[in-house]
Amino acid sequence: MPLMQPRQGCRHMLFVCIALLWLCVSAVNARPATKMAHVPQLTTKQAVSAHTEDLRALMQALYTAYPVELAKSTQVGPREMTEWVFDGKANWRFEGIRGLQGQEALALLFDEAFAGDHILALVVGLEALVFEAYGSHNEFDIPAERDQPRLAMLLCELQALPLRLQANTQASAVLREPVAQQHIIATLQTLIVRLRAREQVAAACP
Repeated sequence: MPLMQPRQGCRHMLFVCIALLWLCVSAVNARPATKMAHVPQLTTKQAVSAHTEDLRALMQALYTAYPVELAKSTQVGPREMTEWVFDGKANWRFEGIRGLQGQEALALLFDEAFAGDHILALVVGLEALVFEAYGSHNEFDIPAERDQPRLAMLLCELQALPLRLQANTQASAVLREPVAQQHIIATLQTLIVRLRAREQVAAACP
């Protein structure tokens, strides 16, 4: 009998330790949700800038993976081409994609007669859609007000694009490849999450 008391004490201490550990884990898991509730909303310019940086990274990654597509536009490297597109003075009108933007640029991805740079068409098309959703034509003239219907339309278009590329047999063969799809889906998902969390956009997409 005297030996039972220390064992009972050890069991009691073990139970207390497990309970404290569980409480600590629960507190750590709950902490991010508390922080997210107090994260300040991005301004429209900050939101567009964040979307733009994601699309910039997408373009460079795709050009790195598919140099043959890059060669349709230039002889410089992926980084230099990406910088020229995003930081140059072409005002998002590029001869290689017929000066098209938005949905018209994205339509080239499904045009079998288009033999040009599909990566350029993809990224310029998406960037223009972002501008339109925030009520602007470029990254400099962005109004402070948000138009929820436009942002909801952008959300639907971002969700639909990967499925359209996969389902349409006339779509760009390059952008249907697994590596390209992985980059595209990851980037669009980042934009979608930001729209939902930061802009509080909810859309009933067809």
